[in-house]
Amino acid sequence: MRVGLLQEGDLTGTTAADRYHQLIDEVALADQLGFSTWGTSEQHFSPPSFSIAAPEVLYSAIAMRTERITLRTMASVMLKWNHPILVAERLATLDIVSKGRAEVCTARSNNLTTLAAFGVDPSETRDQWEDGMDVLMKAMTAEKLEHHGPIWQIPAVEVVPKPYTKPHPAVSVAASSVQSHANAGARGIGSITFDNYFGFDYLQECLDAYRAAFDETDHSAVLAPNDYRGLYVATAYCAKDRDQARAIARDIAMDYFKFILNLYIPLSKNPGYTYLDTLEQLIEHQEDLDWLCEYTPSVMIGTPDDFIERIRRLEMMGIDEVLLRIDGVGHENIKKSLELIGHEVIPAVDPTAAKK
Repeated sequence: MRVGLLQEGDLTGTTAADRYHQLIDEVALADQLGFSTWGTSEQHFSPPSFSIAAPEVLYSAIAMRTERITLRTMASVMLKWNHPILVAERLATLDIVSKGRAEVCTARSNNLTTLAAFGVDPSETRDQWEDGMDVLMKAMTAEKLEHHGPIWQIPAVEVVPKPYTKPHPAVSVAASSVQSHANAGARGIGSITFDNYFGFDYLQECLDAYRAAFDETDHSAVLAPNDYRGLYVATAYCAKDRDQARAIARDIAMDYFKFILNLYIPLSKNPGYTYLDTLEQLIEHQEDLDWLCEYTPSVMIGTPDDFIERIRRLEMMGIDEVLLRIDGVGHENIKKSLELIGHEVIPAVDPTAAKK
């Protein structure tokens, strides 16, 4: 089981100017400790939890400070404000400067504020993502890109540069619904389960839908099928003592959970997001960190042994990589947590990491 890192520039107690440089130092440390992957999401208008609106610029700086860690966008929003040709060009550039360490996870967004600011109807996001994905795959591989779809009409053009990785970097999608997991499996791309506060049974349902769709679909026309399954852990923190870990991470965990609830509740009323129709249990426990730590795979706060036990459970369910959001608890605490995971957790769950 691979152990990766996802951070989103949480500004709690600091500024963007300071936090970005801290992030670069943290990823350099994670690279040395054997973490498999680092990524951040493209987020707008949502401080303090999220501050990285132009992730590609930050990725380039991090590529120059690291040697082994995979750099995966988590996630590139494939909607009308983010033209898929631009996504392809930026990805190829990162893949070149990192010498083949770039990957891309895409998304269709669940933030109504962002959708409204950029003029996107929530009911149209799935169609925009589907057509954008078709353009992205062509842009990375075709000698001449030409596309006539329901969203994008593109005359024959030559996209430059092409990726360092052939035929293209690994592609996945941030998926929260069972349907999105099945769509990813049918398309032959990886899935990363995002914001899954709905419990282990729901996670298993998503993974089963992905596996069934992947196995039942003919991917002979897909240049590089990718059956990767990742899990985004929305709040993670590791310390020697469980009570200490939960004391340090409590505020950030509960604030993030409430932020997601505030997105889910209005979003659940929109067509295409009907998987959010059972929120009552989450609302009932919105002050209960201990319940979250036990009920949902999206929270992992505890000791190295707690992490090892949880990661092994997830591996048995079919997860290939956990992506830990360790952010918002202060630079020094983050480094302590990374070092503890790197020295005690990763060797136990991914012993090959130290040999890479």
